[in-house]
Amino acid sequence: MKDEPEILARAVVTECADCDICRFLMDTSCLFFPELYRLWDREKDTGEKITSGQLRALVDRCNFCALCPCPPVREKILRAKGAFIERDGLPGSVRVLEDVALMGRVCGTFPRLTQAVFRHGGLSRAARRVLGIHGQRTLPAFPKIDFFRWAEKQGLCRRPSAKTGRNVAYFAGCTAGYLFPEVAQAAVGVLQACGVAVWVPPQRCCGMPTLLEGDRKQTLRSVRENLQTLAAAVSAGFDIVCSCPTCGYFLRTLLPEGAYYTQAYQQSVGAGARHIMVPDSSPRSTSEPVRSFHRYDRAIYDTLFKDEGIFSGIDAMQRISVAEATQDLGAYLLHLSEEELRFSAFSGGSGRILYFPPCHQREQKIGRPYESLLSRIEGLRLEPIHGELYCCGMAGIMGFKAAFHDASLQLGRRLMEKIRKIQPERIVTDCLSCRLQFEQCLSYPVRHPVEMIRDAMQTGH
Repeated sequence: MKDEPEILARAVVTECADCDICRFLMDTSCLFFPELYRLWDREKDTGEKITSGQLRALVDRCNFCALCPCPPVREKILRAKGAFIERDGLPGSVRVLEDVALMGRVCGTFPRLTQAVFRHGGLSRAARRVLGIHGQRTLPAFPKIDFFRWAEKQGLCRRPSAKTGRNVAYFAGCTAGYLFPEVAQAAVGVLQACGVAVWVPPQRCCGMPTLLEGDRKQTLRSVRENLQTLAAAVSAGFDIVCSCPTCGYFLRTLLPEGAYYTQAYQQSVGAGARHIMVPDSSPRSTSEPVRSFHRYDRAIYDTLFKDEGIFSGIDAMQRISVAEATQDLGAYLLHLSEEELRFSAFSGGSGRILYFPPCHQREQKIGRPYESLLSRIEGLRLEPIHGELYCCGMAGIMGFKAAFHDASLQLGRRLMEKIRKIQPERIVTDCLSCRLQFEQCLSYPVRHPVEMIRDAMQTGH
C-alpha cells in the first residue's frame, strides 16, 4: 500500500495523543514526544494536517532509548521507520555509517590515512559530506588492531573442546570490537582472572544500529547469523555475556518479544488449552530457569498475545534460548564470589568518579551492578547519576548524522549540565556510545567500569 508508512506513523500519533501521559513525562528526555504533541496541537488548533514529510521526520526522531513506558508504541515507531525505508529507500551514507564493523575494518586498516583525511580541511569537509557526518562531530581514532583480530591471535576464537567450571561466549559488540578494543580486552582479562573460560564466537552487529535506521532486511540478516552461532553456544553449555548494554538489551529484551506467546513455547511449559503462560518479568538471574508464570485466560487474551513483531519470522525457541542465556557483564561479575573477584585499593588520583548508568542498561531491569562492584573498591569515591530519564543523546550512530547532530546535543544537554556541576575527576559508563558523546561535549576522561575493575584486580594480584 502506497501510504502504509503514513498510516503506521499516524496511528502512533493518534494513540499517544489520546493517552497524553508522555506529554509531560518525556518532555525533557525525548525528542519524539514533544514534536508529536506540537504537531498534534497545531492540527487541532488550526486544522493544518500533519504531512507525510512531517510524519517521516517525526519517527526519525525516536532513538529507541526505551525510556518511555509503552513498548508497543516503540514497536509501531520502528515499523513505521521500516515501512518508510522499504518504500523510499535508505541513503547510501547511512548504509555506510550503520555498518560499524565495515567502518572499523577499513579505517583500522589505514588509520594514518583516515586521520589525515579527517584532519585536512578540504578533504575532511568532502568526506563528511559524503558520509553525512556533521562538521562539528568529533570522530574516534580507529585502532590499528581491532579486538576480533586480537582475540584471534590470543586463540580466543576457537571454541574450547572441553569445558570446566564457568564458560562464557563473549559478545563484544561493534563499538568495543572496532573502536575501543581496550574495553573488550579488559572484559576478557577480568573474566579470565576470575577463572572463567572465554570464547569469542563469530558475531555480527547485534542489529540495533540498522533497526534504528529502519533497515529491517539488514537487521534480520544480522540477527539470523548471530542466532545460529549463539544458540549453538547455549546448547553447548556456554553463558552469553555482553559488555555493551545496547547489545544486551537487544538480545535479552527486544529479541524474545512475542516469542513467549507462540505455540511452541506454550507447549514447552505445559500451558494447556485454556491458558497462556507468560514468564514473570521481574528481575532475576538469567542463569536461572524461568520458574514463575502469569496465567491468562486464552479465550480473552488469545487475540491480544501474538508474536507479530519484527523478529516473528525467526524461530521463537531459539530467540528465547539466547535471550535467557544472555547476561550483562556487570551482572555476571556481581554474581561471582568475593574470592573470585578480589579488589585492592584505588590508586589513581583522588578517586572522585561519576558513574552514569546508560538507558539500555537501566531498561534491562537488572539493577545497577557496576555501581555495586565499583563501590567495593577501597578509596574510590563513587558519585552515581540518579534519575531514570537522563539520556546522553548519542543514540549509536545517530549522533554522527548531520541532520541529527543538533538534536543529539539538545537531548543530552540536561545530563551534561548535571555532570559539569559535579565536576568529577573522571566519568565511568558502560555504554561506549555515551562515551563518544561525553568525549564530544565534556573535558573529563571517560572509561568503562570493566577497565576500572581490571586495574583494581591487577593491583591486587
